[in-house]
Amino acid sequence: MFPATAKDSGPNNDKNSACEIKDDLHNIANQAGRKVRSLLNTAGDDISHASGYVAAEIRSNPVRSATIALGIGVLLGALLRR
Repeated sequence: MFPATAKDSGPNNDKNSACEIKDDLHNIANQAGRKVRSLLNTAGDDISHASGYVAAEIRSNPVRSATIALGIGVLLGALLRR
């Protein structure tokens, strides 16, 4: 499209472009890492909250919890036998 000039071409321009691309990739990777860490922290908090809820339910209704666990065990046993 445009004619190349001495200023636009050459090893220095290629080096600068490569450095810019490297910096851009580095920034994108850092942003992705921060988002993943944030999601993991959120998921960890949700799991912690859910496990606390389940533990409280088991303490408040031990017979019902044992019956549910027995039913799930029987169901899994029947499914795995097939």
